Amino acid sequence: MRAKRYLAGATAGVAVLAVIAGCAGQIKQLEPKLQLRSAAQHLGEQKQAGFTLKLTGSADDLIAAAKKDDPDFSDDDAATMKKLFNSSFTVAYDQAGEGTDDDRALLAATIDGVTGTEIRVVDQTLYAKAPVNDLVTKFGGSTADIDDIRRQATAEDKALGAFFDGGWVSLDVKDVQKTSGLPAADATNPKAAAEVKKSAQNLFDNAQIARDPKDDKHLIVTTSTTKAYSELKRLVTAVGGEEAKGFEDSIPEAPKDRPIVVDLWIDQDKLTAAEINILQFVDGATGRVAVRLEVTSGSPIDAPQGATKIDPKLLQSLTSAGANGAGEDVVTAAQSLGYDTLSLADENGGTPASHLKEAVADFAGSGVKARIVRSGVAEVTLNGDMACLKLPATTTGGPKVTAGAC
Repeated sequence: MRAKRYLAGATAGVAVLAVIAGCAGQIKQLEPKLQLRSAAQHLGEQKQAGFTLKLTGSADDLIAAAKKDDPDFSDDDAATMKKLFNSSFTVAYDQAGEGTDDDRALLAATIDGVTGTEIRVVDQTLYAKAPVNDLVTKFGGSTADIDDIRRQATAEDKALGAFFDGGWVSLDVKDVQKTSGLPAADATNPKAAAEVKKSAQNLFDNAQIARDPKDDKHLIVTTSTTKAYSELKRLVTAVGGEEAKGFEDSIPEAPKDRPIVVDLWIDQDKLTAAEINILQFVDGATGRVAVRLEVTSGSPIDAPQGATKIDPKLLQSLTSAGANGAGEDVVTAAQSLGYDTLSLADENGGTPASHLKEAVADFAGSGVKARIVRSGVAEVTLNGDMACLKLPATTTGGPKVTAGAC
């Protein structure tokens, strides 16, 4: 979606804000730059803290900038941007004891005004819940859709019924790592923390930092896009290692060099908020749309009561198929093609079959091939395996996929 390029500006803003907390030094509060470092040191020493990320300002300003830059910007793109202004994400941590094994974390989301989505990690157990019914209906789904999804999920594991009913479910973190391939180390390891601190120091070394004459708690930091871009690349490469090798390909050119401003609020040596106006990255844009990070003192993160445990064998069945040659990867790819086609039909009208050619054209790549066999039917090939996709007559149904050729 074309709105994605403007979300990239928000991502760059988040990256700039993320390094702020790493700046530390043994210094006292004197001038604004020293006050910033003192506040960052204070934050880095906290055993519990929370951060809420959201967009502030005018959705109309963001939409106007998008339309000016992209003549194909659609009403659907505008609607998506407005939803972002009605959403927020909160991340918190709780270093419950010495070492990292007992560290606890929380992620909570408000999605277009719908609250209740939350993930916690406590004592090596992952807990999750979400208002599934509310989210499905919010984004255009129906009761029939919810019932169908719930039926398929509970066929795999009856315990998943608790999740679709809005209750807590749990999984052992080691099981998640084992079946998903996620590394055991987390993002708070000493190497990552050291690199974040180094990026913060590099970013602010030559920045201009001034106090707002109208608000003594407000610091105005001026740096440059070139410096921020260079430091973002360095940080991702240093922390991500081999997995970050494709980062430069995804952002092939540095942005045009220009000053960028980060707004910080510090109260009694404590960083309370940070903002960056993402319209600074868009030529000719006016107004203000800011990525805002609000900092709280944090609180203990506890395990929720009454969580239903999910069978780890379910995760294994979902993730091991590609490795054992069962062909489940191609089934998943075919299902994805089916839902992409239904999405096109929802957005543009018409039957799903009438949009299959367009979906196939957009879908090719990464070793996946698809060809239309007949109206509403496509054959998908991946790593020598095949799956047959059959689309429903209308968007109220779901795609049917079977392993093997059509």
